[in-house]
Amino acid sequence: MGRPRFKSKRKARPACEFTTGTIRLDDRRHIVPPRLGRIRLHEDVQPLVDAIAEGGTRILSVTLRFERGRWFAVLQTEERHTIAPATRPYSAVGIDLGVKTLLVMADSAGEVREVANPKHYDQTLTQLRKASRTVSRRRGPTGAPDRPRPVAGRKPTRSVTGCTTGWPTCGRTISTKPPRVSPPSTAPSWSRTST
Repeated sequence: MGRPRFKSKRKARPACEFTTGTIRLDDRRHIVPPRLGRIRLHEDVQPLVDAIAEGGTRILSVTLRFERGRWFAVLQTEERHTIAPATRPYSAVGIDLGVKTLLVMADSAGEVREVANPKHYDQTLTQLRKASRTVSRRRGPTGAPDRPRPVAGRKPTRSVTGCTTGWPTCGRTISTKPPRVSPPSTAPSWSRTST
């Protein structure tokens, strides 16, 4: 184990773990860790509530942690599995992975089965096209052609874009702010004269 390491308050992630005591789910939206009481959850946990009610699942621990401005509850559970007996324990199966079909299985009885390719790329490509259309419709301060890009560390000025040359792609910017005038200097000015 060794000596405890120093954990900075700014870098360390605030978290606490409960492994002892009664940890229960009140309903589909509330968890009750020990010593903290009832906490409302954002996510619906009804499938876990049903599995606990059937008796095949139990909660081992809960970890509460603060990440990206939100608190998260992580539940560790133990589930009892019932192993189904094999229907044909002495048969062998040959598997062939492919592209057109995901896999082809042939067993020792001569039965051939195919599993279709799920085509994840095609489904994701459709979502990508939709997201790209949404982004291309948006016009923000940096994406709009008639507004200047903001400079880091400087407030944006009110500006009017005008073009006097007649070219449609002219990007000359005319500022509507008055020019800044510096105060007169009281220090003597030195000038070098050449001889």
